[in-house]
Amino acid sequence: MRIENEGDDVSVPRRHLVFAYYVTGHGFGHATRVVEVARHLILAGHDVHVVSAAPDFVYTTEIQSPRLQIRKVIFLHLLLSTSPS
Repeated sequence: MRIENEGDDVSVPRRHLVFAYYVTGHGFGHATRVVEVARHLILAGHDVHVVSAAPDFVYTTEIQSPRLQIRKVIFLHLLLSTSPS
């Protein structure tokens, strides 16, 4: 990263960061948007941990990097009926 300081380029040291990103697994819209964010963070040298119920292929098809970690979330949805049996 470069910052201009009165015409002079000043080098700013990069910090390695680790991002944890929760993404809903309902549909693929949110997950596909996260792919672009994660790609840029990884290209900048950071690690990205994605927590999602979306299938792994949504992320791994576009990003093949050891800096991408995917954690699965499984939601249990119960339908409770209030009608008498």
